Amino acid sequence: MNHARTYLSLLAMLLIVGCETLGIAKPETFKEKLAVGYTTNTAIRQAATKLLEAKKITADEGAQVLAQTDNARVGLDIARSLEKANPTAADAKLTSIRTALTALQTYLASREK
Repeated sequence: MNHARTYLSLLAMLLIVGCETLGIAKPETFKEKLAVGYTTNTAIRQAATKLLEAKKITADEGAQVLAQTDNARVGLDIARSLEKANPTAADAKLTSIRTALTALQTYLASREK
C-alpha cells in the first residue's frame, strides 16, 4: 500500500507548486505539459489498481477511475493532434484534461486514508 501513497505523493510534489522549491522545473511547453499528462494518467491507473487490491476502493469505483483515465488518454491524444493546426485549442484541451487528472488524483488520495 505504501506504493500507492508513494505514487500519489510524488505526483503531488512534482505537479504542484512545490516543483520550483525542489529545484525541479515546472512543465512550461506544450510538449512538457503533455508528457506530464500522460505520466500522470499512467500513475493514476497504477494507484487505482493498488487501492483496489487493498480494498480501499470498490470494483465499481476502480472501473470508473479506469474509464476516466481511458477518456483522459483520448483527450491527451486529441490535444497532441491539434497542436500544430490549432495551438490554442490544443492548449485548452490539455488544460481541461490536466484538471480532470488532478481531480482523479485528489479522489484517490482521499481513498488512501
